Amino acid sequence: MSDYDRLLELIRLRRSIRQFSDRAVGREEIARLLEAARWAPSNHNRQPWRFLVIEDKQQINQLAEIVSQSLSEKLKSLPEAAAAYAGEFTHYATFFSNAPVLLVVLHKQPVSLSAPLLAGLKNPELVSGEPLSVAMAVQNLLLAAQALGLGTCVLTGPLLVQDALVGALDLPARHDLTCLVALGHPAESPAPPRRKTIEQIVEFRNNPRRTKD
Repeated sequence: MSDYDRLLELIRLRRSIRQFSDRAVGREEIARLLEAARWAPSNHNRQPWRFLVIEDKQQINQLAEIVSQSLSEKLKSLPEAAAAYAGEFTHYATFFSNAPVLLVVLHKQPVSLSAPLLAGLKNPELVSGEPLSVAMAVQNLLLAAQALGLGTCVLTGPLLVQDALVGALDLPARHDLTCLVALGHPAESPAPPRRKTIEQIVEFRNNPRRTKD
């Protein structure tokens, strides 16, 4: 089997895991995941990622409770038609309480020198590259976890109440939340999700429009 075939098999086997066993994740395993993460590409090689590793079950549960309470208050403002989904949404934002390890993933704020260049742009964070760079590091981590038989799931729902989360976490200076990653030994084997075909997602543009003479 070629390197590409092995990599593609790993990618295809990876699943988002939301149910975990009680089996602990060793520090050596976590270190191997972070080693894979730190080799991701980054904008100007700034390597803006930072990972807070939370292994204390009580602290993980406390964070889940903070998200649950804060999100419940925020969801009260939803229209009546959407209110029926509030409980489901809260569940998917707090299931990380089932995980033995929670990774709080951060990105460093862009350097202030670039602020004038980013002012007025629709999505300045895509130009500064910090969140995108961290996302690539997280993908490395997810694939490394799959290779080690570990389960992971990325959560961004809790960022809806990120002020409450930041208040509960002692974040390093000039860093913002990017996402959370639930980590543990999987207690489920989800079926592969449906994927769009290549034809649905790719457009080859080999013939650029000709300019008029």
